[in-house]
Amino acid sequence: MGSRVALALVRDLFFRSKLDAAAEASHAEVAYASDLDGAARRCAEMMPWIVLVDLSDQAFPAAQTAGTIRDAAPRARLIGFASHVDLKSLAAAREAGFELTLSRSEFTARLGEFLR
Repeated sequence: MGSRVALALVRDLFFRSKLDAAAEASHAEVAYASDLDGAARRCAEMMPWIVLVDLSDQAFPAAQTAGTIRDAAPRARLIGFASHVDLKSLAAAREAGFELTLSRSEFTARLGEFLR
């Protein structure tokens, strides 16, 4: 993998296809992890510059996810997204130290920007 790899903590296969399409259009590389242990391993292997987290997925609780990523890839930019009505998850991510939290639609609209 190249030096500018994004790591996505996303298990939703439909949304992964959107990420893959945006990555291809941006000439970016995206790797995936389906749980926090896998995320820690992937971070150690590739040191991603950005980590994108589906906060609506219970596999990625904000505080634990932030801690895992910060321990494994302290320089990575941490961006979370969730449904616009999932205010609890978005607030928890901000409190946990995510640099940016967005609704799923905002995240999708800005995805190419994040991958460049």
